[in-house]
Amino acid sequence: MLAYRRIIIVGGGTSGWMTAAALCNTPAFNQSKITLIESKQIGTIGVGEGSTPYLKRFMEQLGFDEISWMRACDATYKTGIKFTHWNNDKSHYFHPFYTAIDVKAAEVFFNQANARRRGQGEQVNGDDYFVASLLARDNCLPVPVKTYPVTNEYGFHFNASKLAKLLADFSRSKGVDVIDAKVEKVNQLPSGDIDSLILDDGACHQADLFIDCTGFKGLLINQISPNQFTSFKQDLLNDSAVTISTQDITQKVYTESSAMEAGWRWQIPLTSRTGYGYVYSSEHKSPEQAEQELVTSLNIQGGVQCRHLSMKVGQQNKAWVGNVLAVGLSQSFIEPLEATALMVTQFSIESFIKAHVGQSITNEQNRNQFNAELSKLIYGVKDYILAHYLTSKRRENLYWQSVTDIDKADTRLEAILAAWSSGADFDACLNHYENELAYFRPSWYALLAGMDYRNDQLVVPHQTVSADIIEAAKKYTHDLYRHFYQVRQYSL
Repeated sequence: MLAYRRIIIVGGGTSGWMTAAALCNTPAFNQSKITLIESKQIGTIGVGEGSTPYLKRFMEQLGFDEISWMRACDATYKTGIKFTHWNNDKSHYFHPFYTAIDVKAAEVFFNQANARRRGQGEQVNGDDYFVASLLARDNCLPVPVKTYPVTNEYGFHFNASKLAKLLADFSRSKGVDVIDAKVEKVNQLPSGDIDSLILDDGACHQADLFIDCTGFKGLLINQISPNQFTSFKQDLLNDSAVTISTQDITQKVYTESSAMEAGWRWQIPLTSRTGYGYVYSSEHKSPEQAEQELVTSLNIQGGVQCRHLSMKVGQQNKAWVGNVLAVGLSQSFIEPLEATALMVTQFSIESFIKAHVGQSITNEQNRNQFNAELSKLIYGVKDYILAHYLTSKRRENLYWQSVTDIDKADTRLEAILAAWSSGADFDACLNHYENELAYFRPSWYALLAGMDYRNDQLVVPHQTVSADIIEAAKKYTHDLYRHFYQVRQYSL
């Protein structure tokens, strides 16, 4: 039995074509007629071009050869994110992608981080305890030269437009139809479901399921479920970005996030160029001021072409309502500090597909469960992103005074930060909230230890490990690195 006779996806871009590619590659939808409607006159947002390791699995499931698709998309590998200046002009730490091979050495890092927050020892970060950190240090490809005993974890930087085109070609080859047009009118049934779409050429298109990938406009989801968007603007102030590309090739295998006067700047290396962007609060910087600060920080001389973007930060309370599913920016957006947008998009698509395993049209209970799980992920991401600001020691202007206000933390995040700074059992706190978190133990330790977030008056007992154990853990990680990887400059 068909899940849906006809599916219409409105909007292309990365989210639209990821959705089309995943559905046409899933047996449950093989007999569904899938059409994607996009207008070449409407551009895509493309705020960031980085991913988490989840994209690796997505492309593998579609059957793409990794090196081939990376070359087609100017892609580079990503082992994590380097954070600079988030406490002051000299501060830095690395948030690595964690694998099972790091477990032994990471436990020593966790012990040292716990000792530090309890008033014992110097600041510690995970650079010597995670293989990904060593890969980043040497700009080494995160592809092992010997058989790896665990699942290897790494993300990517890529040209978003080229990735969308690659997925579009794949989808067309699988039978997805494409219509170049704008939606002029949305016709609804008495039940509230969408019946059909009227395009700017006068054509009428009906479907059983409509997928909204129209970006911040949310053309379909706002029609069927108006006034159901929850803004995160009071907590996450950054709502704008200015971007620029340069022709220099940096040969880095990590993203860099550098704190600025009213936000932060990304650096994303591609094989063809390097992309920079300043994510900032429009309450504290005008577009002209932000552009000037970005250009000055990069020491760029002469005329440059910058692109300005506005961001709608928050989420639709329900992404799947009736016969409409919102995916990508039409469903939610949290600033790209940890490059989570594609992860949320992928989670949405895969969860939707999972809801149809073994059955045809789903019921309200399926939709409610889908919406609850997606919302949990988004709020979990929100907490982790917000923690970057709340743990900063920067207070030099109104922006940093505002974003570091601990009152912005919800009950869960407040409890997590309090457990860390009070010297309490932090792992017990994480375990308590485990089912509600988007990020888990290694990421929280990398962030809180990296930011040196603590009460510097606190001194409580802690059982520390010996210097010999510390050195043995570092040696273990370095030996793993040398055994499985070939140190070399970045190349494909």
